Amino acid sequence: MDRFFFISVLGLLIVAHRVAGNMACDSIAMLEELENFDVEEVDETELSKVPSWTSERGGKVLVNVDSYGAVGDGVSDDTQAFENAWNTAWPCAERLVIQIDGTIVAPDEPKNWDPNLPRLWLDFSKLNGVLFQGNGVIDGSGSKWWASSCKKNKSNPCRGAPTALTIDSSSAVKIEGLTIQNSQQMHFVISRSDSVRVSDVLVSAPEDSPNTDGIHITGSTNVVLQDCKIGTGDDCVSIVNDSSNIKMKRIFCGPGHGISIGSLGKDNSTSTVTKVVLDTAFLRETTNGLRIKTWQGGHGYVRGVRFENVAMENVVNPIIIDQFYCDSPKTCKNQDISC
Repeated sequence: MDRFFFISVLGLLIVAHRVAGNMACDSIAMLEELENFDVEEVDETELSKVPSWTSERGGKVLVNVDSYGAVGDGVSDDTQAFENAWNTAWPCAERLVIQIDGTIVAPDEPKNWDPNLPRLWLDFSKLNGVLFQGNGVIDGSGSKWWASSCKKNKSNPCRGAPTALTIDSSSAVKIEGLTIQNSQQMHFVISRSDSVRVSDVLVSAPEDSPNTDGIHITGSTNVVLQDCKIGTGDDCVSIVNDSSNIKMKRIFCGPGHGISIGSLGKDNSTSTVTKVVLDTAFLRETTNGLRIKTWQGGHGYVRGVRFENVAMENVVNPIIIDQFYCDSPKTCKNQDISC
């Protein structure tokens, strides 16, 4: 577990850079398969049955950060209290419930951030069968980070900023009921994980906050997003880098840049995204609606995508496929399709 900073805790379309001879037939078969690729309701999935953390005697064991010295005043650094509580609970991480009912606040001064962990705040790795739940708030205190971004001031150097919450290299994880707001950069990243369900989560940041993606899925499989409301300064949802079997249902998006597959293929890299379903969404006041974005010169493809029951209001580009995507302070060089 990397170091955390805790202040308080109270309890359609087929796109390819390189087209193989049999891709068209494969894609048609995949789209037919998607007809039965439905999003299960919450009570129909094993992920909703993530067990409580129990002792050998069968009773629940409560590990409270307050008992480990947390002050919880929104000013004091309660990192050590959280680490001590986590080290007590971690040996039973396969039967763990993390209850968040208060507000977790990040340090708001970029210069005070740990230089060894410039892009991480709450980072959980190698979890199996863990439930995050509660009515609490994870607040990234990102305003000073946004002000220093090269997107805001082109004379500033472009640098990364922390992600509020990361689930990495994990399986059978459920996140339910939380609010994630004002992240320094991305709000919630699901990375290299399998079988993750996110439901009834609110993600919020100002419309002009740079690079504040709502939920970012990378290198992950069997991810379900359901009944989520997302409004940020970037993509509400972004799906990248070898992700597959991504299901979304009843998603509200806005403001933001829409629901995106990509960007893919930056720096001539290879990226694929397959089997993505969005069923029932409403997008309001976004720059894009449903988007696929790829960089010039990249390898890979997007295959097997089904979007249905989507309503939009005041969306600039309702459906857009952009194979000349460029998110760089400098003009991107034109490139031929990679071979």
